[in-house]
Amino acid sequence: MKNSFKRVISVILSVFMMFSASTFAFAAYGEAADNSAIIAVAGAINSLLEAVFDGFGSLFPNNFKTVDEYYAGESENFYEGTAEFIDSPAEGARWQLGFGEASIVPENLKSGAKKYYTGGYFTQQISGVYDDQGVNAIALSDNSNRGTVIMASIDGIGVNNADIRAIRAEVERKLLQHGIFSDIVAININSTHCHTVIDTQGFSLELIGKVFQNLFSFLPFIEATRSINKDFLEIMIDGASDAIVEAYLNMEFGELYYYETAKIGKSEQNGVYLDDEYAYLHNKRYKTEGFQNFFACFKFVPDNAESKPTVFTNIGAHPTTIDRATSLLSADFPAYMEEKINAAGMNFVFVQGAQSPISVQKSAVQTEEIVAEIEAQIAADPKVADYRAAKSLGYEFARLILEAEESAAKVAPVINVRMAECTVPLDNGLLQLGATAQLLGTTTVYDDKSASGYSIITEVGYVELGTDIVMLTVPGELIPQLVYGNVVDKTEAYLGTDWEIDCTAKLLKDKKVLVMGLCNDAIGYIIPDNDYAPFIADSLWDSDLGEKLFGTPHRHYEETLTTGSKAASSVMTALNAVVNEVK
Repeated sequence: MKNSFKRVISVILSVFMMFSASTFAFAAYGEAADNSAIIAVAGAINSLLEAVFDGFGSLFPNNFKTVDEYYAGESENFYEGTAEFIDSPAEGARWQLGFGEASIVPENLKSGAKKYYTGGYFTQQISGVYDDQGVNAIALSDNSNRGTVIMASIDGIGVNNADIRAIRAEVERKLLQHGIFSDIVAININSTHCHTVIDTQGFSLELIGKVFQNLFSFLPFIEATRSINKDFLEIMIDGASDAIVEAYLNMEFGELYYYETAKIGKSEQNGVYLDDEYAYLHNKRYKTEGFQNFFACFKFVPDNAESKPTVFTNIGAHPTTIDRATSLLSADFPAYMEEKINAAGMNFVFVQGAQSPISVQKSAVQTEEIVAEIEAQIAADPKVADYRAAKSLGYEFARLILEAEESAAKVAPVINVRMAECTVPLDNGLLQLGATAQLLGTTTVYDDKSASGYSIITEVGYVELGTDIVMLTVPGELIPQLVYGNVVDKTEAYLGTDWEIDCTAKLLKDKKVLVMGLCNDAIGYIIPDNDYAPFIADSLWDSDLGEKLFGTPHRHYEETLTTGSKAASSVMTALNAVVNEVK
């Protein structure tokens, strides 16, 4: 399929070159990268494609608010965080934490009665279950009477903001059923970004039929519908809210600790982090440092010796180790991390980080006892071989977490949270069409400042644990250098310009900075504006003819699924504004 597409692109490119050779006479400026040829060709073809998307999108009936109307109203099911920030623990303060979990696997998938599409592969369907797809949650308070903070993680490729808000509403409704008027000040829900689980966002083959249904939804007998499976959506909302309510009801006193594992970002191929101990991560897009190359771990130890401790851990890394042809549901390596942490007598939550281009090295694990354990499992059940990479990485990551516990240090009972809504322009055809056709769970608004006339409303946030650890929440797959520094400069960037916005860690230089990615939304890849190319550029460049014309191909796959060229500047400007407000 991919090769056929590239042959078509080569033909298009050849024809286009016959009529457009004059467009390549762009001046290079200084030492900046000169990509004028690919910019001209990709830009011209992309303009035609965008015109098609714009025209098709304009046919869909909708009743979107303007961006001004949205912000003039009251946001529903949005939490702003703690009203006041404190710099030290309140008098008599103690940590309180509760853990909750729920499976969101439908019974008809367990029985094999129904197939479901997975996330990220569009046409892939699963007809059975290998491990599980679930939701794990914690409720956390510093006992300062400023409210409870929820952090939850859903096994899925991403969850859109409308569905996050539906989960929040269900949490409050269920707590009221218990006679509880909650003191919750934030509910931040992260996606693990596992692909081989049921599609949590609505990017599958089912989308095509629903596009046309929504096109005719102006008729009284046709109702606009989401592209996600509606039965599963109800199960996900119910399960996620159950897990959060359980966590809230299970809160108890104890101590919170923080520690980090050995470094795992070594990549000789890309020439980064060569002093790291393990070669488990690599950056697919950039050959520069600037991503989190360790597991950041929090461990809560309850006062009650009969209660289980809880570990929640954060790193940015794609859980994509399982063959996309699989027919069985699997939550990938986070499931096997959880298996081992549970076996050690602890609850577990995996928090996905800034993982946009960060991939795992599937065959890197050499730890003898782990290799031997998995080989024994394969000998007993040959189908385990299909999950060798997921299990070996999951077991190994759990080993690193458990071995690093001895370095844990207490975290002072202080939690400060500030959340903010922000606007991100839609100028990429695929997500723009999904939003304007009301297929995705986005909050879409009319926005005359956006090139397409549309934007979406999403969320960013700041969560401070203790006095020196900050977890930033971002609504998509973030290029980590945008937070940590070393953003691609004009010598390498597609547009030949520099990134001008401060990297957030620079603003928080006295804090340990972590990222909770795909949090409260799933707006796609968040790519530096100066290195953003039309999604067509990747296919134009990555072909025999494209390489001859434009030189060595540069990766721009991530642009396939993004809100567009202003995603990074919009999100990072809003995030930095929150940081500057509270620091």
